Amino acid sequence: MSRILLLGAGGQLGQEINKDLSKNHDILSLTKKECDITNYSLLEEKIKLFKPKVIINAAAYTNVDDAENNESLADNINHLAVNKLARLSKDYKVVLIHFSTDYIFNHKINEPISEDEKEDPINVYGLTKYLGEKSIIRNMQNFYILRISWVYGKYGKNFPKTILKLAKNKKELNIVDDQIGSPTPTSLISSVINKLLVLHFKGENYFGIYNLSPNGSCSWYEIGNFILGHVKDKKNFKLKTINKISSKEFKSLAKRPKYSYLDNSKIKKVLNVNIHNWKYYLKDFIESNYEN
Repeated sequence: MSRILLLGAGGQLGQEINKDLSKNHDILSLTKKECDITNYSLLEEKIKLFKPKVIINAAAYTNVDDAENNESLADNINHLAVNKLARLSKDYKVVLIHFSTDYIFNHKINEPISEDEKEDPINVYGLTKYLGEKSIIRNMQNFYILRISWVYGKYGKNFPKTILKLAKNKKELNIVDDQIGSPTPTSLISSVINKLLVLHFKGENYFGIYNLSPNGSCSWYEIGNFILGHVKDKKNFKLKTINKISSKEFKSLAKRPKYSYLDNSKIKKVLNVNIHNWKYYLKDFIESNYEN
């Protein structure tokens, strides 16, 4: 068993990774309360004492709208702390696994976005995550950056959980139909991390940037409608209708890209990862957690 340091263990992704990895690895999982990554002296102390072979950074400022009014805080967590973490990882000869986002892009055409597309963030969250990526690339070589999008899972707050909660009390919902991406379950992300670690500890390293998303793209409306199809006949759910609306009709502080579906062909080819359609994962999520 090799030592792994997990940062951001209290978030929705961190909790999923901790649950999965603790079965087979010697893992030190630290929540924000236990180790805020902006506390550089504490961060270095944890690395020095635990001596991990791999650091997984699941800590991030992820509230896209709030980031517009808290740019300094978002930058401290998503950029400056990542810059320091990359330097520490290099100094202590540790492999860094980090998560980025589809929101570093603002794609003008409806074609899947590859790893080498030009970044063009249009909100504060996307900009800070982009700067965090660049900090890692600039400071070290032994890293994995996984770009993920529209993340959901059994822990924390996310879009599918919100829709399922609203579906129990509301008969009608309005959902945006002109933003395209792919809902990515924490279970898929965690399974890929497991695969990366197995390969790494066998001596097979494929360092670099990877897009990680399910097969197939969709809008937020399509996700909502898919959920509706699974709950509309269940006695505890009242939802009957979902209406399409445009981004202009839905008031939000941050701009969102119209199209941000990440092309997953590289990760499937290089790491030999088996990935299903987004509906496969969302169906499993609904049936596993909301079958009452």
